Amino acid sequence: MWKQSDFCDADRGFDYVFSKMSAIYGAAFTTHWRTVDPTLIRQTWKETCGRGLTYRPKMDYALQYMNSDKPPSALAFAKLLTEGPAIPDKPHSIITKQRTAEEVAAAARAKEEALKQLRQFLRNDQWKMNKDQA
Repeated sequence: MWKQSDFCDADRGFDYVFSKMSAIYGAAFTTHWRTVDPTLIRQTWKETCGRGLTYRPKMDYALQYMNSDKPPSALAFAKLLTEGPAIPDKPHSIITKQRTAEEVAAAARAKEEALKQLRQFLRNDQWKMNKDQA
């Protein structure tokens, strides 16, 4: 079963992961990225980790099992994400059209008319002659 609060977009997922890793690794984490463009880091992690950054239980799993000695690379974190819990499918609403009373009555009239024509055709002597000749 899924909870709406377990889902987010990839940007929020990235922010969640990086804030948690900042808290876990402290200054070592901050200095690890100081020479790299933050936009490039965000883009690369989002591309590498993909949909895994949209489901909090998957991110929590990866955060729990990452190396305690040094921050993971995007590739290493993506691998941990794939090992985590599967992202559940959200249920889809199925909308079906309910026929109106007028549509139901029109369908019943059309059916009755078709049955009337069929009965008339079956009583027709021409049909019986064609049947006998076949």
